[in-house]
Amino acid sequence: MKLSSFLQTKPNLFIYQKIGWKIALYYIMILGRLYFLVRQEEKQKIVASLESVFSTRKKKSEIETITKEVFRGIYAHYYEKLFNAYEGITELRSFMEESIESHGLNKLDAALEKGRGVLFVTGHYGGIEYIPIYLALQGYAVSVIMKFSTQQLRETSCARASDLGLKVVDAGQGRGVLGVVIRELRAKRVVFIECDEIEEWKPSSRDRLFFLGKMIGLDRTINLIHRRTGAEVVLGLLHRFSLHEYALVIEDHHDILSRIGRKASSIGEALLKSFEQLIYQDPEQWYQWKKYADIDGAQLGDLGDNKTITSPILPPAYGDAM
Repeated sequence: MKLSSFLQTKPNLFIYQKIGWKIALYYIMILGRLYFLVRQEEKQKIVASLESVFSTRKKKSEIETITKEVFRGIYAHYYEKLFNAYEGITELRSFMEESIESHGLNKLDAALEKGRGVLFVTGHYGGIEYIPIYLALQGYAVSVIMKFSTQQLRETSCARASDLGLKVVDAGQGRGVLGVVIRELRAKRVVFIECDEIEEWKPSSRDRLFFLGKMIGLDRTINLIHRRTGAEVVLGLLHRFSLHEYALVIEDHHDILSRIGRKASSIGEALLKSFEQLIYQDPEQWYQWKKYADIDGAQLGDLGDNKTITSPILPPAYGDAM
């Protein structure tokens, strides 16, 4: 059983709702530590990934601190996921109004004014679970691609989405998902998609780059959607300062290129390199470290001429993006 499924078993859901969300956080942390105590191989993947990425950038003591923060970030993510799915809508609305500060909604508005829909690209970073609902509460027509670890979460999330005016594109549909995404964009909606679904990447055989020190074949998905629809593309992340303080940062194409400090061969490359810099800056916000350990030749694509090879670079201060 994966951590997500373990935390969402019926007995645990019953306990969360009985003890209240403030105490539920600590209960989730206890469950998470027990899980990794049993599943040592998963814990070691995360530890090894962090050591691999930061061994030449940080001191050993700093890596140990980062590792502790990463695990706390993982527990915070699952707390947010559960809170998002099971808290009442009135309470959720109040929480988001009080806890989320937005930067760049005007850029989202400007992108929508182009009339071709907006591909809202994000990653497994910070308070990602809150972004679609927050945008829907602000009045945006949002379609979100989701995968569900349990049937109960699927039913709860779809019912919640319907109440909020969100449209759910179930990634379990497989090959039909791309067509649905294109239709949603042509309907001039905001389509929410993640750029770091490592196991779902469709790597290019020509466009290659370094991602967190590993060479990969660039995922073709975002470039393909962009070419077919002409939709505007923005990068949006919800930075977590605490479980009661978040900042939604939205960046347009110009912002993304400014962050990486150079031109890119495609919007897909620019997004991933910009996202990489934010991970370097705040590694505790990212919770794909276990999957990062599994990046290998399968993410390189077929052999072919290398069109793009970008070396990893140190990021600028995150505060500049706030």
